[in-house]
Amino acid sequence: MMKVLVLGGGPAGMAAAIAAARGGAAVSLLERNDRIGKKLLLTGNGKCNFTNLDLRPERYDCDVPSMLSEVLAPFPPEAVIRFLEELGVPPLTRHGTWIYPHAEQAAAVLNALRAELERRGVKIETDARILGVRHNKKVGFTVKTERAEFHADRVVAALGGTALPKTGSDGSGAAITAPLGLKSLPFRPALCPLRSAERENAFFRAAQGVRVPAALSLWVDGKKTAEEAGELQLTKEGFSGISVFQLSLPAGRALQNKQKAELVLNFLPDLKTDFAFFAKRGAQPFATTLEAYGNGLVPKNLWLALLRRAGLSAGTAPGSLRKAEFAAIAEQLTAARFPIQGLAAYDKAQVSAGGISLRELDPRTLGAKQFPGLYFAGEMLNVTGPCGGYNLHWCFASGLLAGQSAANDEVLR
Repeated sequence: MMKVLVLGGGPAGMAAAIAAARGGAAVSLLERNDRIGKKLLLTGNGKCNFTNLDLRPERYDCDVPSMLSEVLAPFPPEAVIRFLEELGVPPLTRHGTWIYPHAEQAAAVLNALRAELERRGVKIETDARILGVRHNKKVGFTVKTERAEFHADRVVAALGGTALPKTGSDGSGAAITAPLGLKSLPFRPALCPLRSAERENAFFRAAQGVRVPAALSLWVDGKKTAEEAGELQLTKEGFSGISVFQLSLPAGRALQNKQKAELVLNFLPDLKTDFAFFAKRGAQPFATTLEAYGNGLVPKNLWLALLRRAGLSAGTAPGSLRKAEFAAIAEQLTAARFPIQGLAAYDKAQVSAGGISLRELDPRTLGAKQFPGLYFAGEMLNVTGPCGGYNLHWCFASGLLAGQSAANDEVLR
């Protein structure tokens, strides 16, 4: 019987172990934490958004998009939904296409996966801190932990990335596999807040904590490259909220490439805000001062901070403003431009981007071309998607493919 060793007890590792066991292999799983699935419990704010009916490969950040499409083709959203339905977890649709477990609890998904692992006879070793992986063509693989050595015919590495290090996803997986010499792209935080180059100034001190609907666009080297809309949260360092998380992927890539990244914000996305709108508002009886002029448009803290950014005083009478000054107000409310300096730390990121290049793998199996019998899955690969179930879908899809391949791949037979 084929002996398969799965490294990592996150969603990708658990899916790989289940798939390998279903394929007839004798499977053991090593997890560094005291229990498996620790990070899974945090996904989707604990609700576990695990796929998206509008899943599109081109929305992933990946160095080889054509290979990614080939990997995902056998695993559309319906396949991942069916995988969990068979374990007793029916789907629930939110936001039109986002799929959650019907109980809206990540714990329900974890419980189902753990029960299937037990049913399939997968041996789970927790508190197993892996020190290294050694490949030997004659005897397969040896994996060394702090307490023991494990031998297997095949290995699936699903050791995670660098986001949320308190869950064990601290980049140690990359260190373990680095001696193998596989090409890897540098890790960076993703689906995270953005830090503004102006974060030390009075605007963020005054506006931090404000939540407001906004339209956002990302500009890279002077060209608009992406846009989002939704709730924006202002922080003491910059910007947060799902719309910002979505833009953090292309923003992070631009910064990594030493390009200039700027965030342009429209705080009045639902209003027709031509010049006549701003001039007419200034002529209304309620607009005795600029402070009163902005009342009802945006939260007061934000408005006063924007006024200061425009170089205007809250006590100024709107009737005294020149056309250029009304234009400055319009710009701050509908096209405020903020240079982006960096990404939030890994402990504030939902996932990490970067990792082992897909060029190192066979897209039909996710097996390493240089090391027959070694497979990879999940976040340690250079595949990162936006919010909305993309990343958990990737973990399940890549885990299932890697696990199936480890049990049935003919490469070593």
